[in-house]
Amino acid sequence: MTPDAVDDALDEALGATMRGRAREAGLDRWTPRIERHLTLRFIGETDAEAAVTRAVARAAASSGALRLLVGAMAAPLTARVVAIPVEGAERIAAAVDDALAEAGVAARERPFTGHITVARASHHLRAAAVEQALHHPPLAVPWAAEALQVIQSVSGGEARYVVRSTHPLTGRAV
Repeated sequence: MTPDAVDDALDEALGATMRGRAREAGLDRWTPRIERHLTLRFIGETDAEAAVTRAVARAAASSGALRLLVGAMAAPLTARVVAIPVEGAERIAAAVDDALAEAGVAARERPFTGHITVARASHHLRAAAVEQALHHPPLAVPWAAEALQVIQSVSGGEARYVVRSTHPLTGRAV
């Protein structure tokens, strides 16, 4: 999950005025602070949770704290998702991919793009309208990540994401 400093910067950049403009452009679901995270790999439903957990632990043990940079502009990531880019996670994402492959988990379907999802739409967005509505001063927020987490997406209930395990980054700094 994202640290308070990142959440504070995102909340300031994506304030109420901008959210109103974005709603008019088609965004209808904002990601609450407690649900924001950097996804290194999405797996979906799996019967291999133990293998995934071991693979993430191996990847974490091979890397030291990560120096990430959150920013600069919120923009459409897909036809229904708006995100803020995150730089600096490429090596650890590759280490996670390698460890998951060794555990027999299928390869990712598309290239890794470091990001924090900030909003979603229930229908396809018009990219130009969203980009105009989300215009904000560029962000450049440093983030020193010290652990990887296995997070499960759940439907219903209070929490949309549940942290299943946490693995400190104990290797050499990346």
